This record gives sequence, structure tokens and C-alpha cells, in this order.
Amino acid sequence: MTESSTDLASRTPRSSGVQSVARAAALLGAVVDSPSGGATLTELSKLTGLNVSTVHRLLGTLCAEGLLCRSREGDRFQPGPVLLRLGRRSLASTGLPEVTAVLKELADATGETASIGMRRGDRVLVLVSVQSEQPLRYLGEPGVSVPLTRTAMGVALLAFDTPSPPQRTPGQRRGGDEQAGPDPTEDAEDAEDAEDAEKWSWHVRLLAAQFRGYAVLDGADGSGLRGLAAPVDSGSPYIQLAVDIQGPAGRMTDDRLDALGARVVAAADSLRGLPVALALGQL
Repeated sequence: MTESSTDLASRTPRSSGVQSVARAAALLGAVVDSPSGGATLTELSKLTGLNVSTVHRLLGTLCAEGLLCRSREGDRFQPGPVLLRLGRRSLASTGLPEVTAVLKELADATGETASIGMRRGDRVLVLVSVQSEQPLRYLGEPGVSVPLTRTAMGVALLAFDTPSPPQRTPGQRRGGDEQAGPDPTEDAEDAEDAEDAEKWSWHVRLLAAQFRGYAVLDGADGSGLRGLAAPVDSGSPYIQLAVDIQGPAGRMTDDRLDALGARVVAAADSLRGLPVALALGQL
């Protein structure tokens, strides 16, 4: 669990040196997390729980070392050149720039919005999207969490953990005998048959994704959208990431699926081994 700036600042230190580092880290975190382009001395004091004089002293040191700087107006503290340089180098080491470049190339090649998402339990968290330049397009929404079964990325992820097919066929009783006449539990049996049919349909969908190497899913909400997705092997023992494209089904017609799917698979393969799983998982 990530500590807040206040928790970090208020932790009992072993020495004054450790205390100063913890307080400086709390101030840096508060400045970076500020949604308004920096924070004032008073705001930083409230955010960290430190008194104003302590904050003023630490801010002077951080500015002198280039980790922070003052805004043009002089009343707000912002990330400094050294902190920005550290951030850029850290970002470069994660592979995130490569991810964005791959998604941009995929969006340009297919004409559809390209995204990467990560599995979070029974949902997919959309992490990065590059929008299509088409007037009619899917608007990628990074940060949106979608159930696995309602996104092509979820289908692609589940395809590598396919559940066992139903143990009975529709119309067969739980005890194994075929239905032979009126029964007071007919409605319950029909409901179970419908559930089994749905499970079987889902199993076939996952097998098809495994066979093709990419998953296809049409929007069930009448949106007219269609998605194609492929899993990303990021070096983890488990498949956690997937790449997809989404757009109007009228453009992503059946006769184009193989060509579009090949593009998506190629994009996913090009991200293979990049250290993105850990980095993206922190977003």
C-alpha cells in the first residue's frame, strides 16, 4: 500500500537525517500530485502536516538543488529541472514511450483507436489509448475499468485461462437422464439449460480466440462498436496485458478481420518483454 505524503512526513524517524529525507520526499510528492500546477507554501504545510517554517526551510534546499522551482508568479512551487530529468529517465526505462509509439502505429495502420489494458481481478483497466483520426471513432478512455466479458481485451486475456466446457448438454438433467415428460422443475431446468448454453457459447468464443490468435467482440449495448484484441507477453508468469483496436463494426467488417487481427497481434508481439507490466500497473 502506498503511503500518503502526510503518513510519510509524520513517520517517527531514526535520526534527524532520515527525518529530513522523509519530509523532503513528502514535499516532492505533494508538489507532483498537485492538480493545479504546483502548490503554495501554505498548501504544502497543510498537505504534509509540517509547520510552515519547516516547509519553508526544506523548500529552499529543494529549489537550490533543482528538484523544485518557483512558478513565474513566485507563489507556487513546481517540479524542478532535476526532478523532471529523473522522471524522464525513469519513464524511458519502463518502456512506456515504446508502448505509446506502438499504439500510434497500430492506430495509423488500422484507422481505429488503439489501447492497452491490464487485468485487475475480473475487470480490465484501460491504461493508454491513441485515438483514431477518423471523424467517427471510438473515444479511448484511459482509466476506465470494464468487466472482462464486455471487452475484447478481456476475451483475449481469458482465452489463455479457458474454463472447462459444460459437463452436460442443453436438455440433459443434472442426474444425466434426458428429459422424458412433464416435470415440476421444468422451469428450473430450462434456466439451467440456458445457463449451460451460454457457458458453452463462451467456451467456443475463447477457443476461437486461441485458434486465431486474437479475440473479437461486438458491443452488446447497441453501440455498433467492434473490438479486436491480442494478449501481450510482458515476461510475467501470467498474461496481464492486452492490446486492442475498437471502432464501428461497419468499418471493421468480417472480411477485414484477419488483416486487422494480424496488425493487432503484431503490435502485441512488438511489446513482448518490455518492462511495462510493473510500470503500467502503478498508474
